[in-house]
Amino acid sequence: MSSLESFREEVRTFVAENCPPSLRNPKPGETRPTPGPDDTKKWAHAFASKGFSVPTWPKEHGGGSFGKDEAAIIGEELARIGSYNPAMSFGTMMLGPVLLEFANHEQKLEHLPKIARADIRWCQGYSEPGSGSDLASLRTRAVREGDHYVINGQKIWTTGAHLSDWMFCLVRTDTSAPKHQGISFILFDLKSPGVTIKPIRLISGQSQFCEVFFENVKAHAHNLVGKENDGWTI
Repeated sequence: MSSLESFREEVRTFVAENCPPSLRNPKPGETRPTPGPDDTKKWAHAFASKGFSVPTWPKEHGGGSFGKDEAAIIGEELARIGSYNPAMSFGTMMLGPVLLEFANHEQKLEHLPKIARADIRWCQGYSEPGSGSDLASLRTRAVREGDHYVINGQKIWTTGAHLSDWMFCLVRTDTSAPKHQGISFILFDLKSPGVTIKPIRLISGQSQFCEVFFENVKAHAHNLVGKENDGWTI
């Protein structure tokens, strides 16, 4: 048996033993149970404990240090039972790769394992009224005051903000620079004082998009990713 075949057997056995029946397709003649309140969290933590949730990330950051072939096998074995990666999110797909490339060591240790375990839900603070496809015209300000940045402004069409814990956000830190400069990339807790989240009701009555308002929101300076005013590059 090749190493990849052995790995597939390992993944198949692990998924069969650990994925809750409520989070996989039922067998013929069976009914899918209603998910329990902790099913997804338990599955996410179990999946992450093997490095399967972000298989190509380094082990020290919550991944498995696997190659692309192993990552493909993990996806195939999930699909085989009709389940999914419980950590799949903005955190794993968008923020995590940015942190791996641009964050400092402390930021990686603080945020990446939580993303891998799906402990923190992230949303993206990019678009603003009048700054959608022309993102570089954004006006949300962040002013350095001591060991914090004070943020004022608004984001719009923010997917899942009402369900999220933290935001990765583009803010303007230099108003005198050309518009593609003077932008910084910062992380902050959405429970911070001064954050207001308002769902945008669609014609269906449902809402996955939100407006998010910032009024003197304090974001710690250690959550600035990369250099100040270098956010457009990031």
